[in-house]
Amino acid sequence: MGRTLVLVALAALAGALRAPAGLRAPRMGLLSPSPAAVAKKVAKTSYDYIIAGGGTAGCVLANRLSEDPSKKVLVLEAGDRGPNSPLVKIPVAILKLFKSAYDWNFATKPSEAVADRSLYVCRGKGLGGSSLTNVMLYNRGSAGDYDAWAAACGDDSWGAEEMLGYFKKAEDCLVPAHRANHYHGVGGPYASSHVPYTNEMSTAFVESAVEDGGVRNGDFNDWSTSQVGFGRFAVSQRKGARVDAATAYLPRKVRRRKNLDVVRGAALSGVTWNANKATGVEFAFGGVQGIACGGEVILSGGAVHSPQMLMLSGVGAKAQLEEFGIPVVADRPGVGKNLQDHPACLVSWRGSAKAQGKSHSTQLRIPGTTKTSPKALLQWLFLGRGPLASPGCDHGGFAKVGAGDGDCDVQFRFLATKSITPDGMSTISDSYEAAVDHPDGLTIQTIVARPKSRAGEVKLASRDPAAKPVIENAYLDDEADVMTMVKALQKARSIASRAPLSAYAGNEEFPGEDVADERALAAYVRNTAHTANAVVGTCKMGESSDALAVVDNHLKVIGVSNLRVVDASVMPTLPGGQTAASTIALAEKAADLIKGG
Repeated sequence: MGRTLVLVALAALAGALRAPAGLRAPRMGLLSPSPAAVAKKVAKTSYDYIIAGGGTAGCVLANRLSEDPSKKVLVLEAGDRGPNSPLVKIPVAILKLFKSAYDWNFATKPSEAVADRSLYVCRGKGLGGSSLTNVMLYNRGSAGDYDAWAAACGDDSWGAEEMLGYFKKAEDCLVPAHRANHYHGVGGPYASSHVPYTNEMSTAFVESAVEDGGVRNGDFNDWSTSQVGFGRFAVSQRKGARVDAATAYLPRKVRRRKNLDVVRGAALSGVTWNANKATGVEFAFGGVQGIACGGEVILSGGAVHSPQMLMLSGVGAKAQLEEFGIPVVADRPGVGKNLQDHPACLVSWRGSAKAQGKSHSTQLRIPGTTKTSPKALLQWLFLGRGPLASPGCDHGGFAKVGAGDGDCDVQFRFLATKSITPDGMSTISDSYEAAVDHPDGLTIQTIVARPKSRAGEVKLASRDPAAKPVIENAYLDDEADVMTMVKALQKARSIASRAPLSAYAGNEEFPGEDVADERALAAYVRNTAHTANAVVGTCKMGESSDALAVVDNHLKVIGVSNLRVVDASVMPTLPGGQTAASTIALAEKAADLIKGG
């Protein structure tokens, strides 16, 4: 991707020239450089709201709950990073974020469903959470996804009609053609736009998808029409730079509120109790133990950490808690269960003669090296444009490849570059810089948009809060997901066989033309499936009659008081799109619920 130090130095220089004021602060939210002073100040303060986790949802809550100056709000974030690094702001630098200090770097337990492999799972670590490390795609899914949430918890206010209001409240739509659309908002904190760069092969992909029987879709978030179709994806960017939850919801003017305290690098130990009422949280900061107490406790650690923290605090399946000697506060067997994610596979081709010099990866680098192209760097530094502004998958589409009615079951993400391995996450996280002579080519990543698998689970590995939890059975437990992926791969091949994309496609490298029938493709799916990074569902929202529900329709933890969970873990089902926008809308609604008591 280029010499990191050169990239960071130049980008930091450019930040002073073109970054919005809210991005320039070198540090965010630390109360004091002294751990003892921080712990003492927190302990002496009675907070109305204690937000345990400063990820995507936590940033939204911090902003909205501190709007009332009479309410004292604390945010405790375990990650010690903020959103200001050029590696976060430059969209293509996502290549440097996976398995970095911004990543919790989880791995699933080997599973037979994925050929006994352990799959890497990126979860953002720092103020802003996974909005720091995602591919920035702004896809909400369909209206039906939220009507399914309403059905799951018996509350119509979680349906599409009301949730649309929260999407619009959060959004600052910067796409001129979309701004007047009823389904978009203008002036909110969280920007949506189009990447200010288009690779000619991406255009060819859309044309070929239409030639293959698809339709054009100019706005995948317009619920007045079907999600079906192909085109440009909206992204969470402003002037070619990533917009994350911390930048959007915790700019300098918000961080300066006297009633808001934000502590980065505060590792949570557990919830404190008076009988079954949550009274606060214990944390460690710089080697100093601290305790925060006073008001309502809100867990916002995400779909891995929130169930872990509940279990460490005595809320979970009784048998598992007793196994680790954890006193049971509430026996909730659903804690950690219902884990869902989008599994992904890919088809990748070497480039034809026409593709030479056209790949996104080629345009990023000086030929024959892994050094960043000066032209591309200057384009982004001073104009916010060019190949550095693209996360690589800014064009694609949605389709229905299976039988029956219902929403789209597959998402396609087009990449104007050849994959190095059949595992797309491995290509990004391990192999990019090693490939000095990375050949031109193209890739179509296929994603099961609404997976059927529900056997995934987050479990404790230890009662030590610093120990990573166990992630089990997260992918392809249901054979229907495998067959959906097989059909998706077949569809991807069909699209690539159509003009004009076929003019750029040479030999198929993954899975290879010899992997042809459904049985062979199914084996390829199980051997190469990887995450599309949309982990949800492990503290699911539901009715009291649902034995596996963890929170109710007000996101209050069932069986205890004064404790809520607000993050992607409460989603009962996975929306058929990327989850950042959905998590932000969910947190906007949660803030209103919390304010209402």
